Amino acid sequence: MTGNVGTFFGFMKKMWTTPLYYTVNKYVNCNEFRYGELVGRDSFGNEYYENNDYYLGRNRWIQYNRPNWVVLKSDPSEIPAEWHRWLHYMTDETPVDAPPVEQKFLMEHRANMTGTFAERYVPSTTTKPKIESWNPNASAKIQE
Repeated sequence: MTGNVGTFFGFMKKMWTTPLYYTVNKYVNCNEFRYGELVGRDSFGNEYYENNDYYLGRNRWIQYNRPNWVVLKSDPSEIPAEWHRWLHYMTDETPVDAPPVEQKFLMEHRANMTGTFAERYVPSTTTKPKIESWNPNASAKIQE
């Protein structure tokens, strides 16, 4: 069974074998119902799926560990580099099949936290300002 019939039966099989939460969550995140084979999980708990019945470029996707129902918090910076390679077709081997070589100089992956209040960027300067603003109290001290 290929094409639409295979996709329909595969979808119905997935609907009966998975909880309703999974199906609704997938529709909220992807705006479509998808089914596929679980390829692996990363250290954050995100799940990666593949289904070659879909078109190339649409057959690999991620199910984030912590979906938010009110505001979709699907942050792409939560994807580690080794899974990014697989997700964007740079390689066909998943990090589960071919684990990356551990390098001493590499840091552990961390999501981009720039938009959060605790990790926000606060610019600071160490140079003296070129223009000083006028202070009316300063002139009164000089006259005394």
